Order: sequence, then structure tokens, then C-alpha cells
Amino acid sequence: MKPQAQTDPYQSPWPFGVQLILVLWRFIWLVSCSWTPKFMNPWRLFILKIFGSNISGIPFVHSTAKIRIPWHLTLRHRSCLGECAVAYSLGEIEINEGATIAQEAYLCTGTHAFEKPAMQLITKKIIIEKNVFVGARAMILPGVTIHKNAIVGAMAVISKDVGENDIVAGNPARKISVRTFLK
Repeated sequence: MKPQAQTDPYQSPWPFGVQLILVLWRFIWLVSCSWTPKFMNPWRLFILKIFGSNISGIPFVHSTAKIRIPWHLTLRHRSCLGECAVAYSLGEIEINEGATIAQEAYLCTGTHAFEKPAMQLITKKIIIEKNVFVGARAMILPGVTIHKNAIVGAMAVISKDVGENDIVAGNPARKISVRTFLK
């Protein structure tokens, strides 16, 4: 479900029916998942699948993770969405095999067309490739791909793609090293 074109900044880009489903989603997650212990991960994955998440294998989703629109989320085997991590999935988010999103990291797929009076919502897909580690409180901005085996340091702000095996940190993030043992 894609957002609708907005004619003013106070109008939601989501149809009323979608807004109702999102309220139901947040309620179901709060009541049936947000308090669950670690071993109930299969239950959380089941609820995510019911709400349209694309899940393969056995990823891990912490009970305190926040997922805005579950049907825009893809999780692959052994990926991890950590404690209090946020998948602000107004657009698609793909987290591939073995990738870890650490505690309080923020993946944001939405921004606005600030040059237009209605400030329409713009969404761009985020792709986290295989065996990536995104550190605590890092922020991944719309349209970014983090290529395989990369490491994003804690509290880094990522606005551009991160290369394969690169280690980046800072605000704005810059390349500080390469994981050479993986070549």
C-alpha cells in the first residue's frame, strides 16, 4: 500500500482504511508482543507475518523493537532487529541474512518534499545486505543501501550507501577502515 498524493501538509498520505489497520497493528503488538520474553520470538514473527511482513528463515525481533508498517518489512534468516530499534517503514526495509540492527538504531524510509507547499511524503527503500552490523543509535536515512559485511559505528548518521566491507562512523558518517579479513 503506497501513500496517496497530499494536497496539503496536514492531510495524511494514508487512506483511512490503512490508518485503521495501523492502529490495530500497534494495539496487537503492544498487547501480544511488546512484553514477551526472548524465547517467544516465534510468536512475534507469527504476528509480523499476519500483518504482512516478508519473513524467511528464523530472524530475531526484540519485543521492544518498533515497526511502523509491518507489510513494508522484509527479514531474512538470522537477521536481528534489536532492543528498542526502530524500523520506520513508511517505505520498504529489507534486512538480509546475518545482519544485526543494534539497540535503538533507527531506520527511516520517509522524508518530505520540503520545496513544495504540501510537503508530500517521499519514501525510499533501505537495504541492509548480508552480515552487516548497524551499531547502537545509528540512523539510516531513506534510500540507503549498506552493502555486505559493512559495519556502521554507534550513533553514526548514514545518508549515502556504504560499500562492501567498509567500516563507517560519525555524523556525517565517513569511512574509517575496511574489514580486510573478509576478502
